[in-house]
Amino acid sequence: MTSSRFLIDVNLPKFFGFFNSDAFEFVIDINGKWPDKDIWEYAKEHKLVIVTKDTDFYYRCLLDEEPAKVIYLKLGNLLIRDLHLFFQQNWETIVTHIPNAKMIIATPTGMDVIGI
Repeated sequence: MTSSRFLIDVNLPKFFGFFNSDAFEFVIDINGKWPDKDIWEYAKEHKLVIVTKDTDFYYRCLLDEEPAKVIYLKLGNLLIRDLHLFFQQNWETIVTHIPNAKMIIATPTGMDVIGI
């Protein structure tokens, strides 16, 4: 497993068993009213990988010269159990790409890695 730390965006469930470790921080615990710009800067400053379903972070990552790292979950609306199953089946693979990626786009059928 990677030693990366993650910032979970407000569009993902906080009370989700998979996120129950010190590797995960939650935007909702810091400031749930932050605009994306503040979340982005916080992640960069603290070297956190943003985990989100928000397309704004996708575009921000593509346009920023020195972006925060992003795991963009392009999964649609899933039941909590289906989201948990997705993480169980894919998380190890996702985190192996973090060192060489600025963005990982995870979909129900696979993932795309956009390199640094």
